[in-house]
Amino acid sequence: MKFNFKLERVLNYKRTVEDLKKNQYGFVKQKLNREENKLDGFMERKKAIINEKDSSIVKTKVGNLVMYNNYIKDINRRIEEQKKVVAQVQEELEKSKEEMINAVKEKKIFEKLKENKYEEYLYQVKKEEEKLNDTIVNFKISTRQ
Repeated sequence: MKFNFKLERVLNYKRTVEDLKKNQYGFVKQKLNREENKLDGFMERKKAIINEKDSSIVKTKVGNLVMYNNYIKDINRRIEEQKKVVAQVQEELEKSKEEMINAVKEKKIFEKLKENKYEEYLYQVKKEEEKLNDTIVNFKISTRQ
C-alpha cells in the first residue's frame, strides 16, 4: 500500500503561488530601495548646492544667486515628488507582504493536512500489519493442533 495524498496537486500549486509571491515581494523591495536611493541622491544634491551657494555668496552675482534659488526650488519639487513615489512603493510593498504571508499560510495549511493524512496512513499500515501478524500467529497455532 502506497501513500497517496489526494490534494498533492493543490499543494504543489500553493507552493508555486508562494514562490511567486516571495519573488514579487523581493522585486518590490528592490524597487523601494532604488526609489529611496534616488530620494537620498536628491537630498545630497540639495545639500551640496546649498553649501556651494553659501560658500560663494560673497563673490556671487545676483543672477547666480537667483539661479541657485531656482535650482534649489526645483530640487525641492523633485524631492516632494520622490517622497510620494517612495510612499506609493511602500504601500505596494505592504500589499505584497500581505499577499506573501497569506500564500505561506495557505501552503502551510495543506502541508499540515498532508502530514495528518500521512500519520493516518501510517496508523492504518500499522493496524494492517498487526492484523496480518495476528492472522499468521493464529494460523500457526491452528496448524500445530
